[in-house]
Amino acid sequence: MEQKIAIIHENTINIILEQQQKILQLLQGKNRNTEQSVFCNVREAAQILCVSEQKIRQMIDNDELKYKKLGRSIRIYRSSLV
Repeated sequence: MEQKIAIIHENTINIILEQQQKILQLLQGKNRNTEQSVFCNVREAAQILCVSEQKIRQMIDNDELKYKKLGRSIRIYRSSLV
């Protein structure tokens, strides 16, 4: 019985620690969901602006959009699409 209670307490503590870690990440701006709301890919940008992906790539080449290059992928700032 005491062993079951100890396991329950340990699980509860682990859940609390995980929640605290998530809150800390949110406060530091390191949450993936936050990043997903800040950036989008070329296809998503084309859908948002109702243009072709080729047009988005031209806009990137002409420095009309703010973007970040991560390896082969391009992450476009959603704020630059407005």
